[in-house]
Amino acid sequence: MTNLERLAGGVERVLSEEVGRIFAEVPYAGHLTGGDDLDDAYYLRHRVETIRRIRMTSKTDALALFHMVGEDYDAARRWAHYTAQELNHDLLYMKDLRRHGMTDEAVAAVEPFASTAAMVDYLLIMINLTGALPAVAYSLFVEWNSARGSARVVEKAERKYSGAHVAGSRAHVGIDDDQDHYAMVLDIAHRLLARGGGGEEQLFGLLREIAGFFRVYFKELYEHTIARRDRESAVIAV
Repeated sequence: MTNLERLAGGVERVLSEEVGRIFAEVPYAGHLTGGDDLDDAYYLRHRVETIRRIRMTSKTDALALFHMVGEDYDAARRWAHYTAQELNHDLLYMKDLRRHGMTDEAVAAVEPFASTAAMVDYLLIMINLTGALPAVAYSLFVEWNSARGSARVVEKAERKYSGAHVAGSRAHVGIDDDQDHYAMVLDIAHRLLARGGGGEEQLFGLLREIAGFFRVYFKELYEHTIARRDRESAVIAV
């Protein structure tokens, strides 16, 4: 087993545990890929937050590149290519939201959830303290999840709405698959660790911290959409 294979196995173990915890602890956490009918408010608010998160983490990606140039120049080349693609993925999701009648201005006016802002602040602090690895850990988390769930989210939304409503999201899945973004980011993480950018346990700790922010995010998403509507309906019923 190579060091890269061992790293991949460790990442798989950690993320399987952490994502399993999200599904176990957070109401509705499996809704986007589950078999029940897609809830409009939940789905659309999640897409809006995805756009806001992409735009906010573009700062952490750029800061990581600054550090990575000095840590491993070849890794920085790959990271620059990857993050340049990521920088445009908000446009793909925005294309879909326009089909739902949402404007660029409306999306930009939505305040990100507290968990999203806190996660970005955490990444900025950790990158400044330790180097590029925290940003790479974040991308590992999202690409691992994207590889396992994004296509199912798109299929479920297409069944609910139409192919035109998921054209951007489907293009995003295609880019991730064609470019094998998860493997690319995993290789970058491996390069940084090999150059002394922290041990595997440091990476695993970062992944667990990031998963914690997403666990809170999905709780906020549930409370903001499903739970709030249920409370309002209960008041009306009384």
